[in-house]
Amino acid sequence: MKNKNIIFIGGIHAVGKGTVCEKITQKFNFEHLSASQVLKWNEMSDLENKKVQDFGTTQNRLLTNLEKITKPNKRYLLDGHFTLLNSKGEPEKIDESTFVGIQPKSIILLTCEPKIIFERLKKRDNSTYKLEVLEKMQVMEIEHAKYISHKLEIPLFTVIDGDTTSIFEYLENYENTY
Repeated sequence: MKNKNIIFIGGIHAVGKGTVCEKITQKFNFEHLSASQVLKWNEMSDLENKKVQDFGTTQNRLLTNLEKITKPNKRYLLDGHFTLLNSKGEPEKIDESTFVGIQPKSIILLTCEPKIIFERLKKRDNSTYKLEVLEKMQVMEIEHAKYISHKLEIPLFTVIDGDTTSIFEYLENYENTY
């Protein structure tokens, strides 16, 4: 496995990962990849379906495709999740082996008020997630991000409501250490 320079940008659906990654790439020398893009999710599921049928197969495909497209001399932001909705529509943690395989150098975790996420999802995906499911999912996302950070012995930087100023400060310090 080649040495990767990946910062994992985590958070539940509609928390603002894509928007934050776009702002980071405009200011810093990173290439933005989304886990859905790397997975080629559109080949596996319709775009409205956020439920994962088989976590193992999906995560293996993510790692295989990530290995193919990343280059050792580039820096990447990979936006994705620590929890996803399983086939029953319940939040489920992604196995730690996925993050061991990704080998992120750092984690930036985005959080937001679940009511705001609920409204964004309704507007963006025309979906009607239950607020309780989003609340549970975000709690699990935070807990699992902390666990993965500790397990991999990498920094975790948590951001509320896409505060790019604090992210830029964090990344300026990050650049000085890597």
